[in-house]
Amino acid sequence: MTVAIAHRGDPEVARENTMASFLSAAAAGADMIEIDLRRSADGGIAIVHDATLTRLWGVDRAVAEMTLAELAAIGDGDMRIPTLAAVLDIIDLPLMVDFTRGDVVAGALSQVRQARALDRALFVTRNIDALRHLRSLASDARIGISWIEPEPPTPALLAELDAEYWNPWFGRADADNVAAVHGLGRQVSVWTVDEPEDLVAVTALGVDAIVSNRIRALRGFLAQASAGRP
Repeated sequence: MTVAIAHRGDPEVARENTMASFLSAAAAGADMIEIDLRRSADGGIAIVHDATLTRLWGVDRAVAEMTLAELAAIGDGDMRIPTLAAVLDIIDLPLMVDFTRGDVVAGALSQVRQARALDRALFVTRNIDALRHLRSLASDARIGISWIEPEPPTPALLAELDAEYWNPWFGRADADNVAAVHGLGRQVSVWTVDEPEDLVAVTALGVDAIVSNRIRALRGFLAQASAGRP
């Protein structure tokens, strides 16, 4: 069964990376929800993708320059910037925990452990040094290597990190490299797949998971594919 992963929740319904978006994705039948981590000025872990708040929140400040309390004060109700701890407490689905900078690794891992959620947290990033640090701290952490390079990661790198998933941009996945990664006993997730023709193409490759902004469309597509309907 192909895993349906909701990219930043359900951004078609609610602002990305908010609790409202995550709850909507869960209601839509997501198997897993992708979230993005940033470290606040006081060492907290916030759920926000961009380095600044300009695009989504209209606040011309960097996340790293604000405290967790300052970040949480922006917005209203479920349409706020949540903390990782709050998401772990409220959302009980598996989480694809995406991050860019290695400064979130220790804090995020600690919070995931405190929530007894290590088995449902898949840590993914293109930052190989950060993944090495994560693996040094947690031999049992679930890891996915995000990827945009033309060639897939080497078998040696996949083995070094004991990566559960190769997580490429969908345009980098083809039949040969998907088969090669499967042959190494690893799984393949692809991002971010929103268009019907692209869903058809990646499904034909036999990928194990698909990340999409359109979780309802993805769920509907996978249900039809499972039933053998075009």
